[in-house]
Amino acid sequence: MATDYEKYIRTEELLGLQKSPESLTCHDEMQFQVVHQAHELYMKLIAHELEFLSKCLAAPAGLEAVPRAVSTLGRIAKTQRVLMQSIELLDTMAPSDYMIVRTGLGRGSGQESPGFRTMLKLPGEVVWPAVSGFLARTGVTLRQIYDEPHAHHALFQLLEGLVDYDQLLQMWRQRHLMLVYRIIGTGTPSLKGKHSDLLAQGMKTRFFPALWDVRDDIYGDWTAAQEAKGKQTGYHG
Repeated sequence: MATDYEKYIRTEELLGLQKSPESLTCHDEMQFQVVHQAHELYMKLIAHELEFLSKCLAAPAGLEAVPRAVSTLGRIAKTQRVLMQSIELLDTMAPSDYMIVRTGLGRGSGQESPGFRTMLKLPGEVVWPAVSGFLARTGVTLRQIYDEPHAHHALFQLLEGLVDYDQLLQMWRQRHLMLVYRIIGTGTPSLKGKHSDLLAQGMKTRFFPALWDVRDDIYGDWTAAQEAKGKQTGYHG
């Protein structure tokens, strides 16, 4: 008889989602399935928290919503780091074993992951509209926040939490690429193209571009002001 824990976690269903031992194509296929299924669950959690963050900022609560939003971003960042760390498990797979698993995976690709696609989609479609609308209601601009971050400490922490998301997602992409290199080499094209080309294309993406552009603006204006005084900064606008 199932315990209350088993009923609540639905362990029978959850543990039945992997291949049975006798149907595995090789020993490492169990790890491959478990890690990727866990990734989808963690990415589902990230999406859940991003949606909650957006609702917090869309509510007419004012600045009192910021601490909860910041703590939510902290949780998201921790989850992203768990995702990144768990890739280490896949580093233990031999290339020859991956080739066996690949025959069962068929033409499947991590680029098709619904969780990953959601993590790419939500920042621009859901999160940033909520953030920009929230800032508009506060009457404080991005430039004001970044010119005087300590005078707008709470808002600065909120925006930097979004930068953390952006940065960690790019780091996840880089780490995944290193896994691919380790397993199938640096020159083997995937189903979607050459990996180095995919990385270069992906690294051009900024999920919150305004938060990167404001840095350019600040340093551009500072450089121009210093050069107007005859000082060399090492930066060029």
